[in-house]
Amino acid sequence: MSAAHWGQRGVSLIEAVVAMGVMAFGMLAVVGLQVTMRATGDLSKQRAEAVRIAQASIEDWRAFVSLETTAGVVDYQDIVSDGPSNLVGINATYATSRTVTVWGTGSPPMKTLQVVVAWADRTGEMQTVQLSSVIAGIAPELAGSLALPPSGVPGRQPLGRNPGVPLTAKDLGSGRSGFVPPQQSGGTVAWVFNNTTGLIVGICTASGVSDSNLLTQVIIAGCATATQAQLLSGYVRFAAAGAPSASEAEAPSGVALNLDISMAPGPTSGTETLTATCFDDAAAVAAAGIPGAAVSYYCAIVSSTVGTWAGRSRVAPLGWTIADSGADNFKVCRYTTLASDSGPKNIAHPLDYTESGSAAFGSLTNQNFLVIAAAFGCPTDITSSGDFVNSNTRLHQDGVAPHDNP
Repeated sequence: MSAAHWGQRGVSLIEAVVAMGVMAFGMLAVVGLQVTMRATGDLSKQRAEAVRIAQASIEDWRAFVSLETTAGVVDYQDIVSDGPSNLVGINATYATSRTVTVWGTGSPPMKTLQVVVAWADRTGEMQTVQLSSVIAGIAPELAGSLALPPSGVPGRQPLGRNPGVPLTAKDLGSGRSGFVPPQQSGGTVAWVFNNTTGLIVGICTASGVSDSNLLTQVIIAGCATATQAQLLSGYVRFAAAGAPSASEAEAPSGVALNLDISMAPGPTSGTETLTATCFDDAAAVAAAGIPGAAVSYYCAIVSSTVGTWAGRSRVAPLGWTIADSGADNFKVCRYTTLASDSGPKNIAHPLDYTESGSAAFGSLTNQNFLVIAAAFGCPTDITSSGDFVNSNTRLHQDGVAPHDNP
């Protein structure tokens, strides 16, 4: 064996030792990475639980049930600084502190809330999560108003127009609609409505005007575009012979009679006077003699400059008599939710429209009447569960003051 051969002995052993050292350092790095990942995952889990605890703490106070001090429940006055309070979680114990500060002096009162959740992680280092919010002193029951139906003009209007515009009115474009009220002998009058306000802004006259040629006629005919008028409209129904019940008032089955509708405007503020023009389809309906038929009417009341008016609408009988008694006579009732005429003057259908009680800058629709036999009283109705139609009526005309004829 040569000397060179003896000098190469042991090289493989050294290489193996070096490889083992490299592997050892690599394994130590992997173990360190796993420890770090486990610690980070553990901290993330703790932080998520701390956030949940902070949010729950805020919601506990948002759930107050009264503005004033009330025993046994959480009220707005109970929202004050407190803590720390301990809560044992899944893998840590959390200390929650709440700090409350009154914010400003406005109305409603406001309080700022700061919630701090602290805990010690696995290494003993303190960690914290902080959430802030503002709680307004608003009566909790007001949240129920979100479920109430809207008042005034509904959000979704019929045909995209103000409810004061008759449904059969023809859209003329440019935010206007034309309407030909029922006329007995050849149409000569048409009304132009503002689709947004529901007001009558034009009264047009032309021979032979009808729904079919309305667009052409309104364009070529003279039209009082400076008009400001309000619509008063509704129906006249007729009860069957005998004492009318609430159900008969709800679905009258009598035969229609011939009539006219009149509107007697009263004085307004200053020296202004009002004019009213009414139309109805009574003749056509009466000739048909259809049980349960209704007479529709439409009145244009030229409003004062302040948009209010006074007066009383009346049913004018043609060929029959309105009186407080008599076998062949009749009374006129009006549909209204009023229990007495001493109540508010702008609920449903009042006896008289007054300046303080009429609808300023608006139209009045569904001002409906019921004709009954003179020997009986106007039917009343109290809505009950399952009955959603209020068919209550009050006396409107019986020939005796204050319910006398025009």
